Amino acid sequence: MSVTPTVRSALIEAMDRLLADTPQRSDGSLTVAALAREAGISRASAYRASEVLELFRQRVDERSSSPDVPATLRERVRELQGELREVRRARHEEITDLRRSVDTLAQCVQALTLDNERLRAELARHSNLRPLTAPPGQEPVQAT
Repeated sequence: MSVTPTVRSALIEAMDRLLADTPQRSDGSLTVAALAREAGISRASAYRASEVLELFRQRVDERSSSPDVPATLRERVRELQGELREVRRARHEEITDLRRSVDTLAQCVQALTLDNERLRAELARHSNLRPLTAPPGQEPVQAT
């Protein structure tokens, strides 16, 4: 599809600014979204300018393959991104497991509390039995 000459020139100017690392309206990333933001148009309009986008991608590829960014550095970035994804995945799994453990332990505490209350009530019904220790907040019972 084609776009108006105004949109086309706005995209080309935005492309030049992005590739020169002098963005005015965007974060400076070399993406179509940033290009559209830099040009002040919608992404839909940017995608309709297929020949400008092809030129943009070509210039980005040329810039990426220039000697300024060695291939080993790009490979290292990919490796680190993969490691970061793996660490985030592991952290997410650990947090999920810990949340499950907290829920399980909270249920155990609740069950033990109810069981303890039941046992104390049963103990109170039997007059000849005395607790060995006093419940929290109560004075110990003296043997007679």
